[in-house]
Amino acid sequence: MIQPQISEECQRLHDAAVAELKETYVDPTTGYTVLTRLAHERRGDCCGSGCRHCPFGWKNVIGKGLLSVIIMLTVLTFATNAQYYPQRCDSVVRLTPGVGQSTGQGPIFFPTNIFTGPAPLASDTVPLTEPRDVCSIGLGGTIVVGFRSAVIVDGPGADFTIFENAFRFLGRIYAEPAMVEVSYDGVMWKAFPFDSLTLRGCAGITPTTGFNPFDATVSGGDTFDLATIGVDTVRWIRITDVTSIIRNDPSHPFYDPTLSGFDLDVVVGLHAIPAAFTQSLTDVVQSSLVRVDAPRASTLSVFDIQGTVLYSSSVPPGVIMFDLAPFTSGALFVVIDDGAQRSTLKVLR
Repeated sequence: MIQPQISEECQRLHDAAVAELKETYVDPTTGYTVLTRLAHERRGDCCGSGCRHCPFGWKNVIGKGLLSVIIMLTVLTFATNAQYYPQRCDSVVRLTPGVGQSTGQGPIFFPTNIFTGPAPLASDTVPLTEPRDVCSIGLGGTIVVGFRSAVIVDGPGADFTIFENAFRFLGRIYAEPAMVEVSYDGVMWKAFPFDSLTLRGCAGITPTTGFNPFDATVSGGDTFDLATIGVDTVRWIRITDVTSIIRNDPSHPFYDPTLSGFDLDVVVGLHAIPAAFTQSLTDVVQSSLVRVDAPRASTLSVFDIQGTVLYSSSVPPGVIMFDLAPFTSGALFVVIDDGAQRSTLKVLR
């Protein structure tokens, strides 16, 4: 497989960074942070993303070599010309709810309720509670969202905004924070650092204003700048509730025993550019079998994209290889529910 040509200047910068045992250097043309050979070697294998200095010969980019080059060229072209197309997230890869509140998790509202908004009536003192507007991921829950036909790139200032239903009450913020991680390939993730006391760096701490969600100066919500963590391009965003930091510590400045976990309204990409091709943000099933982990006796259900129940049955605890062959090809939601926790896996076959 042919890898892209590297300019003499970039190769010189790369070699100098390696000589200093550095894992990154800055591309002089785009301003992007680029991983060196050392970073890839320390990871141990090809990630499949077509990285510039991959020492493994792109061995895991099977059938995607040309597409990876096209994606990179598209990213560089749009980023250089600063032609951004802000948009809302439009795909959910996985929802693993925590404990406590479960508003908006059911197929009647989810995932549509996190693809619209934020609600125009939201404000500093009016939180969103309607399941049509938000999905509660619960205490310790995790959700992975992304963009089918776009990527978020590092532009000037904030690159994406996460909206939750934080609000002000009696002079303080009612916050339900979440840690935020980003990824381009869905394999390698990088987290935004946060302060457990001030919650700076978390999502879920800034109220929504109800104004233009694509203008970070008036929208409210929590903004994130990819430059602060040395990342130039992402496609997936993972949000993990960390409300227990507050809820379990009566001395915490944000302490409130009634906190019930992060409620996702919407994620808006401020510096989005069209991808060269549409990439599905799902677990793609090459065969008809999917692996389901049931820690306890549970109910396994399959829904179609309209929320229709196609299958439901009790399953014992353990690892289950579930066969999707009887179902029509397309997007399906496989749900495992043990009565205390509900996990949803979106698959495409």
